[in-house]
Amino acid sequence: MRKLLAAALAAVALVALTGTASAQTSFPWPPTDITPVYKTKAELEQQAERFSAHQQRTYRWIFPGAQEITPSLWGHEAGNLFDGLQYMNNRVKFTYGDRKVMIITQVHAPGRYDASPEQLCEHVRCTGTVGDHRGGLIVLHELDQFGIRTATNFRPNGEVVWAQGGVQDNPFQLAAVAADRHYTFTG
Repeated sequence: MRKLLAAALAAVALVALTGTASAQTSFPWPPTDITPVYKTKAELEQQAERFSAHQQRTYRWIFPGAQEITPSLWGHEAGNLFDGLQYMNNRVKFTYGDRKVMIITQVHAPGRYDASPEQLCEHVRCTGTVGDHRGGLIVLHELDQFGIRTATNFRPNGEVVWAQGGVQDNPFQLAAVAADRHYTFTG
């Protein structure tokens, strides 16, 4: 896990150095050989338990000094809702320094996220892109009118994982969450 975190943070640090203004357009999306993944409600519930346990362990490393780390239920927009859509999300609330923080993580099964990095950047203000350590692409973007910052990881197998916080949240840390391969539908 420490290697994953170090790789993600190093990759995102490159964004700060290179400062690309829009998404890399040469990243092929969607991948040509996606294998769809369909999970039952029981499988998604088990996956949700693993994700939450992982958040409890890893947020202490990603957000050093974080206290009161509390993952919500996984599901769709309403926690614990598994209705056949092959994505899931949750919120993690914690205290970080003198702030109350909430990070939303959303995980899409292969082939369930249609927008390409380029299309994403047509709708939001992209602040940088960088390749992740496993052949994917991390796009950093913001919605200024809502004060939201997001790191979206487009993966070679067709999965998309994003981590979202406020503009005051560190993009390196959001990227570390999004690039974490523990959040997967295929593993």
